[in-house]
Amino acid sequence: MTKFLIGLILTIVGIAALTLIPSKQEPAPMPWEITVMPDGQISVFNIHLGTSNYHQAQESLHIHGQTSIFSQQGKKTTVEAFFNSINMGGLSAKLVLNLVVDADEIEKMKSRATEARLQPSGAHRYQLGNKDNATLINAPVSAITYIPSVRLNEEMVLHRFGFTDLVTQDPENSNTEIWQYPALGLIIYLNDSEKTIMQYQLISPRE
Repeated sequence: MTKFLIGLILTIVGIAALTLIPSKQEPAPMPWEITVMPDGQISVFNIHLGTSNYHQAQESLHIHGQTSIFSQQGKKTTVEAFFNSINMGGLSAKLVLNLVVDADEIEKMKSRATEARLQPSGAHRYQLGNKDNATLINAPVSAITYIPSVRLNEEMVLHRFGFTDLVTQDPENSNTEIWQYPALGLIIYLNDSEKTIMQYQLISPRE
């Protein structure tokens, strides 16, 4: 009986020890791994801006997003897919995809929306029905907003993306610096007391 108890205890201890060993993270695309594609646009997180559609983006991110339309007076109406939490390569973040949809189709979707709520920003958020959600899977991704849980500082940005002389102060927030990397289609918003915002956008063709 004593030997049985000792063996049982050793087995339990062994199982507990295994649970404390961190699992190896599978290789995953990181936010600083930006590739300029042959068409002049960028690919990040295995999403080729202007080419990859929403369905392909979801496959690359291994998670489904929640789509909505945002409309605000004086600003362009956007169709966005929100991912509340993604984890790639051990880095957790929130992520938003901007989807390309014709203006006429956006208006039709708004008229069929199941709900419309006023946001703190002043924009109206339209919750889409299942049918319209389904049609968006073929919509190309035009931009990505990535908000990591870890706040980046100047040293980290320089290490990952290099130097840029295009650093300005955000006119809407004097505590925020805007770092621009036009060749990478990247804009980074740095603030010591707020979350870092990284925006990947389509690169404008050179004249």
